[in-house]
Amino acid sequence: MTTHKIRWLRTGSYNGMDWEAEHEITFRFRPGRPAKMYLRNGDPGYPADPDEVEFVSITPDAGDHGAFSDIAQRNLESDAQEWLETDGFDEAIQIATSDLDAAREFAADLRADR
Repeated sequence: MTTHKIRWLRTGSYNGMDWEAEHEITFRFRPGRPAKMYLRNGDPGYPADPDEVEFVSITPDAGDHGAFSDIAQRNLESDAQEWLETDGFDEAIQIATSDLDAAREFAADLRADR
Protein backbone atom coordinates (compact mmCIF):
# COMPACT_ATOMS: atom_id res chain seq x y z
CA MET A 1 0.00 0.00 0.00
CA THR A 2 1.12 3.51 -0.74
CA THR A 3 0.03 6.76 0.91
CA HIS A 4 -1.21 9.78 -1.07
CA LYS A 5 -3.07 13.08 -0.57
CA ILE A 6 -6.09 14.58 -2.32
CA ARG A 7 -7.95 17.90 -1.99
CA TRP A 8 -11.64 17.84 -1.11
CA LEU A 9 -13.89 20.89 -1.41
CA ARG A 10 -16.97 20.53 0.80
CA THR A 11 -19.95 22.78 0.24
CA GLY A 12 -23.22 23.13 2.03
CA SER A 13 -25.87 25.43 3.34
CA TYR A 14 -26.85 26.26 6.91
CA ASN A 15 -29.74 28.58 7.83
CA GLY A 16 -29.85 29.97 4.31
CA MET A 17 -26.09 30.72 4.19
CA ASP A 18 -23.90 28.83 1.74
CA TRP A 19 -20.46 27.70 2.90
CA GLU A 20 -17.48 25.84 1.55
CA ALA A 21 -14.41 24.34 3.16
CA GLU A 22 -11.27 22.85 1.63
CA HIS A 23 -9.71 19.78 3.22
CA GLU A 24 -6.74 17.57 2.44
CA ILE A 25 -7.44 13.86 2.74
CA THR A 26 -4.61 11.40 3.25
CA PHE A 27 -5.42 7.96 1.88
CA ARG A 28 -3.80 4.61 1.22
CA PHE A 29 -3.96 2.99 -2.19
CA ARG A 30 -3.78 -0.71 -2.96
CA PRO A 31 -3.70 -1.55 -6.66
CA GLY A 32 -5.99 -4.31 -7.76
CA ARG A 33 -5.08 -7.26 -9.91
CA PRO A 34 -6.62 -8.69 -13.05
CA ALA A 35 -8.38 -12.03 -13.00
CA LYS A 36 -6.14 -15.02 -13.53
CA MET A 37 -7.73 -17.95 -15.26
CA TYR A 38 -6.45 -21.50 -15.57
CA LEU A 39 -3.16 -21.76 -13.75
CA ARG A 40 -0.76 -24.51 -14.83
CA ASN A 41 -1.82 -26.95 -12.14
CA GLY A 42 -5.43 -26.94 -13.36
CA ASP A 43 -6.61 -24.58 -10.65
CA PRO A 44 -9.42 -22.39 -12.02
CA GLY A 45 -7.52 -19.24 -10.96
CA TYR A 46 -8.83 -16.29 -9.02
CA PRO A 47 -11.22 -13.40 -9.67
CA ALA A 48 -10.11 -9.85 -10.31
CA ASP A 49 -9.51 -7.56 -7.34
CA PRO A 50 -10.49 -3.90 -7.80
CA ASP A 51 -8.26 -0.99 -6.80
CA GLU A 52 -8.86 0.08 -3.20
CA VAL A 53 -8.57 3.41 -1.38
CA GLU A 54 -8.60 3.65 2.40
CA PHE A 55 -9.12 6.84 4.39
CA VAL A 56 -6.25 7.68 6.78
CA SER A 57 -6.73 11.28 7.98
CA ILE A 58 -8.09 14.72 7.13
CA THR A 59 -6.78 18.24 7.71
CA PRO A 60 -8.00 20.61 8.92
CA ASP A 61 -10.01 18.59 11.38
CA ALA A 62 -13.51 19.42 12.59
CA GLY A 63 -12.25 21.91 15.16
CA ASP A 64 -13.43 22.57 18.68
CA HIS A 65 -17.15 22.08 19.15
CA GLY A 66 -17.09 21.72 22.91
CA ALA A 67 -18.72 18.53 24.09
CA PHE A 68 -19.57 17.60 20.49
CA SER A 69 -15.98 17.67 19.13
CA ASP A 70 -15.70 13.88 18.90
CA ILE A 71 -19.02 13.59 17.11
CA ALA A 72 -18.13 16.39 14.66
CA GLN A 73 -14.76 14.76 13.90
CA ARG A 74 -16.35 11.33 13.42
CA ASN A 75 -18.94 12.82 11.04
CA LEU A 76 -16.26 14.67 9.07
CA GLU A 77 -14.15 11.51 8.73
CA SER A 78 -17.22 9.49 7.72
CA ASP A 79 -18.14 12.06 5.05
CA ALA A 80 -14.53 12.10 3.78
CA GLN A 81 -14.46 8.29 3.55
CA GLU A 82 -17.77 8.26 1.70
CA TRP A 83 -16.59 10.95 -0.74
CA LEU A 84 -13.32 9.09 -1.30
CA GLU A 85 -15.19 5.89 -2.15
CA THR A 86 -17.72 7.56 -4.47
CA ASP A 87 -17.23 10.97 -6.11
CA GLY A 88 -13.50 11.24 -5.39
CA PHE A 89 -12.61 7.62 -6.23
CA ASP A 90 -11.54 8.17 -9.85
CA GLU A 91 -9.45 11.22 -8.95
CA ALA A 92 -7.83 9.34 -6.05
CA ILE A 93 -6.91 6.43 -8.35
CA GLN A 94 -5.49 8.87 -10.90
CA ILE A 95 -3.37 10.61 -8.23
CA ALA A 96 -2.11 7.31 -6.84
CA THR A 97 -1.18 5.87 -10.23
CA SER A 98 0.58 9.06 -11.33
CA ASP A 99 2.53 9.10 -8.04
CA LEU A 100 3.52 5.46 -8.62
CA ASP A 101 4.57 6.22 -12.20
CA ALA A 102 6.69 9.15 -11.00
CA ALA A 103 8.31 6.92 -8.37
CA ARG A 104 9.14 4.29 -11.01
CA GLU A 105 10.69 6.92 -13.30
CA PHE A 106 12.74 8.32 -10.41
CA ALA A 107 13.99 4.84 -9.50
CA ALA A 108 14.91 4.16 -13.14
CA ASP A 109 16.83 7.46 -13.28
CA LEU A 110 18.72 6.52 -10.14
CA ARG A 111 19.66 3.13 -11.61
CA ALA A 112 20.77 4.79 -14.87
CA ASP A 113 23.04 7.20 -12.97
CA ARG A 114 25.06 4.40 -11.37
